[in-house]
Amino acid sequence: MSARGPDPAHEIEALDGVLVVADLHLDLADEHGCDAFARSCDSLSGLAHLVVLGDLFDAWVGPAHARLPAARTMLQAFARLADRGVAVHLVHGNRDFLLDESSLAGCGARVHPDHLRVRAGDAAVLLVHGDRECTRDHAYQRLRRVLRSPLVRAFARRAPLWASLPLARRLRRASIGAVSRKAPQEKSIQPEAVRARAVRHGATIVVCGHAHEWRDLDLGACRWIVLDAWGAGPRDALRIDAGGLSVGPAPRA
Repeated sequence: MSARGPDPAHEIEALDGVLVVADLHLDLADEHGCDAFARSCDSLSGLAHLVVLGDLFDAWVGPAHARLPAARTMLQAFARLADRGVAVHLVHGNRDFLLDESSLAGCGARVHPDHLRVRAGDAAVLLVHGDRECTRDHAYQRLRRVLRSPLVRAFARRAPLWASLPLARRLRRASIGAVSRKAPQEKSIQPEAVRARAVRHGATIVVCGHAHEWRDLDLGACRWIVLDAWGAGPRDALRIDAGGLSVGPAPRA
């Protein structure tokens, strides 16, 4: 498999610092959880970019969700970061893949449906959520294609809030139940799929979330890092600078 050139729309430079976090699973019914992350955003300094590597929200069913108070809290926090010169990048996860830039109007955040590539000195770092690399979970991959189809997206853009909220709850319950019934190997991220993505995007390092469990492995073709879920472990943040990478706890307000 040959490498393809990077997409400039989904590539950034790490000269002034990139902070990567993943899997916040913010509940839009719980303003306190969103307030905590918003305060953390306000405390950030010395960065050019903040990247949320999927599942910022526990469920996002369409633009109607943006009207909820907790969602407005986050959008306002992102707008304050933009005012301070920090670009916010949201990579789609398996819970918030219907989040689009129409929902983010005015806050300055950018959406990356598949990946974000970071140039850091001699390294090329590919940031993905990780669910696409669960290639042995055939049922999920089929569902993933359906839920990301133009038909579903069109419905989500038009669905009123009274329909979106019950649908989000049902999807969340169905996802938890389905995952609990699957064998660990079936639902896990597959190293060979990570290697393939690295080669395809010309990356030397692949960073993802989704698994909620830290790991740092040499796959031969690339280094593979999985971050802890935000707030759930001591290695839930990755800092990328021109000089390299460092992992540690995410900043807290």
